[in-house]
Amino acid sequence: MLYKSLISLYGSSLAGKSAPKDDLIWHFTPSDDLRQFRVYALDALQQAKVFLLDHLAAAYTDTLHDAVSKQAEEAGVPAMAILGEVKLPAPVVWVEFDDRELGVARFERASPVTRHDEKPLGTGLRGYLLDDRNEGHLRITMFHRRENSRVVDPICALLVKRTPTGQLNYDDVEVELSRSVVDFRVRSGDTMEMIQGRRTVHQVETGYDLFIPYALFAMLVSPDLGGIIPTETETFTAKDTKTARKFGKSWILGAQKSHLTIRIGPQAAAHMAERTARLEFERQTLEARNGPVRHWVSEHERHYRSGKVVLVKGHHRGQAPDPNLPTRVMGPKLEEFEFDLPEVVPSKSE
Repeated sequence: MLYKSLISLYGSSLAGKSAPKDDLIWHFTPSDDLRQFRVYALDALQQAKVFLLDHLAAAYTDTLHDAVSKQAEEAGVPAMAILGEVKLPAPVVWVEFDDRELGVARFERASPVTRHDEKPLGTGLRGYLLDDRNEGHLRITMFHRRENSRVVDPICALLVKRTPTGQLNYDDVEVELSRSVVDFRVRSGDTMEMIQGRRTVHQVETGYDLFIPYALFAMLVSPDLGGIIPTETETFTAKDTKTARKFGKSWILGAQKSHLTIRIGPQAAAHMAERTARLEFERQTLEARNGPVRHWVSEHERHYRSGKVVLVKGHHRGQAPDPNLPTRVMGPKLEEFEFDLPEVVPSKSE
């Protein structure tokens, strides 16, 4: 779990017990700014209510994003607005999922976000720390540990401001840049252009996948969005706690001992199976109808890596279309699964 890794890393660094190989930024570019951030982050992580989505639950939750994107486009509002005002289940919340597995699921189901991708994108673990303890804004910090790499502090956080009525205004978001991470990147050899690119990517990824924790919170309280099963799971085992006491690791003793693991139930599994079957049917139909069409290939030279050159004479290629092929082929339409969401009318004040 990324959550456990952060607790251990930040706690040991603040106690002066972290190793350089495990915590490069702390030892390479120490600063008061970095210390203050880690003090804050460790405290927030220890107080957070923790949710861990398995790869199927994350993919299922993400299908809600696909389902409401068109509706949001037509209404001219962000997809988050379709969910309405979703209340966090606690003042501080941590939501974690496998970004690599989610990228594969998106690619396989042909999610709109992957329409220009040639392969699945996403790598490592991703976690959202949502801190709602400030009256003026919601602080969103997204942590991302890529595969085969160390944990690196996030380059920025998002502060979502509130309207005078207390509602979150996603059109009024402040990007809080981490000076310590910028300094680390500069000393590592990055140019300011590269750093700006990193900040932009982190900001975009944070904003887009923020839908996942909020969709989860909506599902947890709405029977119409059911299909997920939360199970309380031990985070730090009795052995972990015993070792922490023995070696004075107070940061582990002060953390949450358990978290909620989110899995999908029969309803969600049936929905995902139906989507997979339909996508496969559409793919096979498309391949059958879009084979090589009969066409003329002009005379040309074919060059090989060995240096050999072959003159290819003009010829016809492909097959003539079957006159008996229907102009439209549709598969069996199963009962469509829909997410029942309340209609959201954007207020004039926002």
